[in-house]
Amino acid sequence: MINVEVYTTPTCEDCKNFKKFLREHEISFTEYDIADHPDYADTLRNRSGKNLVPTIFIDNQIFFGFVFNRQKIEKLLLT
Repeated sequence: MINVEVYTTPTCEDCKNFKKFLREHEISFTEYDIADHPDYADTLRNRSGKNLVPTIFIDNQIFFGFVFNRQKIEKLLLT
């Protein structure tokens, strides 16, 4: 099973689009809202070196943003 984690904020449209994509394809994921939990922002910075949302972890790969990485993400998750 593929492990999908995403760091988000409530106002991020790209985050909403990614979560919608996951739900439409019934892909389970773990969400970390850095606005509600500032400690998640520290974890994100430690894991990725950046403080961008959405930051998407799929198994051992990291993606900054959904729209710009959609083709790669779809290939990983839908094939």
